[in-house]
Amino acid sequence: MTHSTLPETGDDRSNNQNLQNLLSRLSDPDKAVRAEAMHGLVTIGKPAVPACVALLQNGDWKVRYRAAEALGLIGDGEAYAPLIAALEDEKDHVRYMAAKGLGLLGDSRAVARLGLMQRDENEFVRRSAARSLGRIGGEEAVRALRAALEEEATDGVRAAILEALREARADGV
Repeated sequence: MTHSTLPETGDDRSNNQNLQNLLSRLSDPDKAVRAEAMHGLVTIGKPAVPACVALLQNGDWKVRYRAAEALGLIGDGEAYAPLIAALEDEKDHVRYMAAKGLGLLGDSRAVARLGLMQRDENEFVRRSAARSLGRIGGEEAVRALRAALEEEATDGVRAAILEALREARADGV
C-alpha cells in the first residue's frame, strides 16, 4: 500500500503535479511569481518540506532563499537541521532567511548558532538573527543578545537587538 505525502485534496497525480509546478515556479525570473510559488508550498505544508530541503542546495540563491522562507513558515521540525546548515550559505539573503526561519520554528537548540550569527558580515543577517533570538527567548537567548549588544556598532542592528531583548523578556526571562 502506498501513501501520498501530499494533502488529500484530489488524486496523488494531481497533487504531485501541483507540487512540481510550484517548485518550477521558484526559478521564475519574476519575483512575484517566486513569492506566490513559495506561498503555495506553505499552503501544502509538511508534504512540501522534503522538496524545500532539497532546494536549499539549488545553484540559484533566489530559489534557496524562497525554500528557506517556506521552511520557516511551514514550521515543521524537520527543517531545523537544514536551516542551521543554510546559515553557512555564501549568499547573505539565504543566511538572513535561514535565521528568520529558525526563529519561526522556535527551537531553542538554535540559540547558540543564532548567537554566532551576530558576527555575520551582513547587518541584515545580524538583525534577523537577533529577532529570532528574541522570538525563541529564554536565558541563553538573552545572554547572546546582551553579548551582541556590547559588540554591535550599527544603529539598526542595535535597535533590533534591543527590541529582541524586550520580546525575550516579555516571555518571562
